[in-house]
Order: sequence, then structure tokens, then C-alpha cells
Amino acid sequence: MKKSLFRLTDMLELSIAYIFCFFLNLLFDYVKTLDLDAYLLKAFLKNFIDYQSLIVLLFTFVVIVFHYQMLYRKNLEIFCRILVGDTVFNITIRYILDCLTILIFVYLLSAFINVHLNFNLTGNFYLVLIFITYILISVRQVRKYENF
Repeated sequence: MKKSLFRLTDMLELSIAYIFCFFLNLLFDYVKTLDLDAYLLKAFLKNFIDYQSLIVLLFTFVVIVFHYQMLYRKNLEIFCRILVGDTVFNITIRYILDCLTILIFVYLLSAFINVHLNFNLTGNFYLVLIFITYILISVRQVRKYENF
């Protein structure tokens, strides 16, 4: 953690963003299981359930933009680390490991809750794949700051 790009508050912010996205998917799965008697409420919630994948994808995009902005704020720190002798390779490896650690922790927490409530895990697995893809793409941004 000493050489990590992320401070404790950054890790907490990123964890909350991931948690929000995973638990939004969990909330939609929970709404599917409700047996409601009120016609208006059922019709209102049906509109959200019909577009569940689109809504979750939209919030995933919001999390990705947040992740990008957080990495953009670190550009000067990355450049300073390179100046004092740290290599770009080590910085990128630590960045990938930190992001994946946070993502896997949140995914396991969400998967545990989904298994406990007998919900499907495929929606969360797709979210993990999207986030891993973005993390691997964002490594190029870390390398870009080498010549800042």
C-alpha cells in the first residue's frame, strides 16, 4: 500500500462506485422476485425491469468515467514517481493489482449475497468482465503519463 497510486480514500471511493453498480443489479433481481398486489406499483417497476441491462450498463459507464477521472488526477504523481526512479512497468503492475483487488473484493461480497438470496450470478459476472476490460485499457493511460 505504501507504493500504491491509491490512497485509502481513493480505494474507498472506487469500492463504493463498484458496490453501487453491483448492488443496483442485485436490486433489480430482487424486484423481479417480488409478488406485488398493487397494479400501479407492478406496472411502474416492470418498466425498470424491462430495461435492466441498459440501466446497469449506463451506471457501469458512470463508474468507468469516475475511474478515468480518478486516474487522471494521478498524472502528476505518476510522473513524479518516474522522476525519482520508479519504473512505468512497476507502476502499471501495482495499478492493475490494486484495481483488481478492489474489484474482486466487491464481486465476492456481491456474489455471496446473491448466493445467499438464490439470485443469478451472470449479471455480476458480466460487470466484472466489463470492469476488467476497462482496467486493462486504462493501463495505457498510466503509460501515457511517462512523457508528461
